[in-house]
Amino acid sequence: MRVVILGGAGKIGRLIARDLIEGPDPAEEVIVADLDEAAAIQVAQELGSGARAMFCDLLDVDQTAHLLYRADVCINAAQYDFNLQAMQACLEAGVPYLDLGGLFHMTRRQLALDEEFRSRKLLAILGIGSCPGLSNVQAAYLASQLDRVERLRIYNGSLPPGEGEFAWGYSIRTILDELTMRPVVFEEGAFVEKDPLSGEEFYLFREPVGWQKVHLSLHSEVATLPLTYAEKGLRECFFKITFFGLGEEVVRRLKFMADLGLTGQEPVEVPAVGEGGAHRVRVRPRDVLVEVLRRRPTAQEASASGFKDVATEAWGWRGGKPVRLRVDTLAGPHPRLEGGGSAMLVAVPAAEVARWVARGEISQHGVLPPEQVVEPLRLFQALEHRGAWTERTTMERVEI
Repeated sequence: MRVVILGGAGKIGRLIARDLIEGPDPAEEVIVADLDEAAAIQVAQELGSGARAMFCDLLDVDQTAHLLYRADVCINAAQYDFNLQAMQACLEAGVPYLDLGGLFHMTRRQLALDEEFRSRKLLAILGIGSCPGLSNVQAAYLASQLDRVERLRIYNGSLPPGEGEFAWGYSIRTILDELTMRPVVFEEGAFVEKDPLSGEEFYLFREPVGWQKVHLSLHSEVATLPLTYAEKGLRECFFKITFFGLGEEVVRRLKFMADLGLTGQEPVEVPAVGEGGAHRVRVRPRDVLVEVLRRRPTAQEASASGFKDVATEAWGWRGGKPVRLRVDTLAGPHPRLEGGGSAMLVAVPAAEVARWVARGEISQHGVLPPEQVVEPLRLFQALEHRGAWTERTTMERVEI
């Protein structure tokens, strides 16, 4: 089994690689492909035999396709902005594709490649981390037990790092997008945009996460679940999260910076610093902000002691009676993966499903979301073997 991980030197990519090397049914070869070749070499050296580093520029589709040749599967753990380029490289190389999500709009653009993947008899699974990914599979598990599904509600809860710490568990650029882009919800059978950070409520997660404040966020579960379960009568779907795992105080500070324009992506002219006469340079405010944040002492490591609970609720009907179902998957620190529950619940689903795809154990072709291709109980079992546990709760009227 030969697996290529695009963005393999990143926060999540390196954990996926570690699970593929050290987990059950280890891959014979894992290619850690990254734009930062030095970081890729370091990750490969840490993983030891079976891992190899390669330079990869996703803007160069031909070069990416070349390094994908003879791979059994590609896992794209790079910034989601490059999902389409990665998919095109997989089409050119004839390699199945997985990624970690696309914040609704990118996912919709990716779905448009379905016919091309079907014509090549290739599979692409969009969003197979925790959220999206595990959350989609939880929704599929619950929907299979109902005759009709009216509501699907997804809650992502985690214990934040220390008070005021800028310690993030996934791409800070993606977090800035989630902070500033308008979330989309499915409401009364229609897609509706809301304000960023709106829809606040307190939600009771499994201990030790407990009561946490959650809010709406733009996510790709909402892009696919209403389509998948339209025939079951789905009328409502949303995704809410606990301040992106950063803590409310930090997110409020970032929101203030965004309101000032410091997360903008349009270049601005500023005076150059240094000798050589007066001149000006063009920079993007977001690039400066990201670089400054990365240099903060707490930015390099998200809390390795954190717990995460992904909870999905389905409201519907079974046997003519109203039923409310809930499933939780809770994970804590994982010594082997050197990360907290949040990182583990992203990395393991991607690594495990990649194994199934590489072994030819998923027969579908085309561009599909996880709820249509991933067997729920099998994924729950794989997570349990890494220390997570999954629990279902059923709420229905008592017959008197």
